[in-house]
Amino acid sequence: MRRALGLIATAMVTMCPALTAVAQLPAADGVAGTALPAKSEPKPYPDVTPGDNIMIACDAVEKRAADSDVRVVLTISAMPGESTPGYAKVLATDEQLLKDAVRVRIPQLPSLEDHTVGLDVYVVGAANDEHCDGGHMKISWLDMGRNLLPRR
Repeated sequence: MRRALGLIATAMVTMCPALTAVAQLPAADGVAGTALPAKSEPKPYPDVTPGDNIMIACDAVEKRAADSDVRVVLTISAMPGESTPGYAKVLATDEQLLKDAVRVRIPQLPSLEDHTVGLDVYVVGAANDEHCDGGHMKISWLDMGRNLLPRR
């Protein structure tokens, strides 16, 4: 089954044009009405931490059939200065399907810290298969004590 799903996903990526997707990031730290400190330099991608919930909305998810299988894959996109964690992709397993989006939790893997990842959403159904690109984000680890408990 894995081999067939992998083959279908590969064929889908090469044959279908990538659909645009919108990822909703967690709220910025800070209290409403207070200013956050200015950043010294702009970052090319938004920062998230393991355990954060993000939502990805795209046409493939919105127009999916009821029996479709939706999966979100985080692909390591090595940027200059980033080491490789020893694997190329991570499947986000903690997901919730909404009407027109999918909500996933960033996996809590210590080796993901300080890595840039690409988000890909695969929708596999009986009638058709679709893919959409959710963009890139940087996984940062704010708690350097390696607390692996979910943030509340």
